[in-house]
This record gives sequence, C-alpha cells and structure tokens, in this order.
Amino acid sequence: MNIFYSDNIQSYIISLDKVETNHCIKVLRNNIGDEVLVTDGMGFLYTCIIKEVKNKHAFLEVIKKKENKKKYFIHIAISPIKNHERLEWFIEKSVEIGIDRISFIKCDRTLKKNIRMTRLKKIAITAMKQSLKTKIPIIDSIINIEDFLKSCNTDNRFICYLNKDKNHMFDKKIHKDRDICILIGPEGDFSNKEVDLALSQKFQTLSLGDNRLRTETAGIIACHLANIVVNK
Repeated sequence: MNIFYSDNIQSYIISLDKVETNHCIKVLRNNIGDEVLVTDGMGFLYTCIIKEVKNKHAFLEVIKKKENKKKYFIHIAISPIKNHERLEWFIEKSVEIGIDRISFIKCDRTLKKNIRMTRLKKIAITAMKQSLKTKIPIIDSIINIEDFLKSCNTDNRFICYLNKDKNHMFDKKIHKDRDICILIGPEGDFSNKEVDLALSQKFQTLSLGDNRLRTETAGIIACHLANIVVNK
C-alpha cells in the first residue's frame, strides 16, 4: 500500500503536485480509474479515484474520508546537532515511530545555529508516507531555551540530563492520559543554569537509562519510550 500527500484539496477534488504525480503515475504505474490513498498531513486519509492527468498533475475524486485520531500528543524539544545528516535522521525516525511536534532549542552548548527547515519538512513528509501515517509533525524553528521553557504548558513535561541519582524512569512518571513534552540537550548536556530554570518551570527529571547517548539517539529513545508508555 502507498499513500500520497497533497495540500491541494478542494471539496471532493484532490490535485497531486508534479513530484507526487510522477511517483503515482510513472513509477507505480497507476492509471485513470485506479483507487489510491491520499493524506493531507493533518490526520485525514482520503480514498480516491484517479480522474485525470493534465499538465503533469493528477486530479483525483474523493470517495471516502477518514480521520485518524490519537489520544495523546508527543512533543520533543531538542538541541540541533552540528551534523545535519544526523539531524535529518532524527526527523525521519521520530516521524516513523510517532511524534506530533519537534521544537529546536538553542542552549548554552548548542553548536548549530541555523537549520534548513524546508529540507527537514520534506523529510518529515516522506517519512510520514513511508510509515503509512497521516499527520506531519509540527516542526518549529530554533528558539532560545529560556523562551521555550517559559512558553511550555504541557502537563507531562520532562528534562533528560546526566544526573543518575535523581532522574526517574519513564514508567514511574508519565501519565498516559496527558500530553508529553521531553527536553533533550546538546552534546555536552544542559548547563546547570538551564537545568535549574527547567525545574523552576515545573519540568521533572527523566532518565533514558545508564548509557551516555548522542543527542539524536536520546531524542529517538525518548520518542520510542513515550509511545510505548502511552500505548500500554
């Protein structure tokens, strides 16, 4: 099964852009009259019939619309890493696992200041389609950690850092029926000032285990464990 993506949906007619049309018609050999699945990236799945291909765009008629609802919301706020390929890997895998929002936070030890947002959003769309999901996560531009901490009002809010004596394991602290926000720091970890500020903003400490992890690995593990806990 393949899912196509379109943000051009008018009532019961969907238009695929040139890239999606090429994949649908030229690569997968779909023809007029065939049934295909399309998502708008907002959580809706459309069952469609190919009606016309014109000027390298496919036009589809919607015959069924379904909303895929989730009972939880997973938000990872992470310091961007210097290697952009590893950052792209984090986006791809977190979307496959299941994530609703990704925020980039600039910390004292953050090395990367600029992010190619257009590229990351394309990767998120591709990962969404390949993993047969229907929602593109919100991806926020980089923001100072101080501003992020003050604006976050999620009930389940956690910070992961190297402090084995006090950090709590996932299954002891996560409330399944509430949204989750988890902070992942830069390589070199959060500064003491940043940890203190997070704790003052009612963030709780959280452990990802005894091993020291790369930033992107920690983000993936946090995303994976959060999905496990909320789906128990």
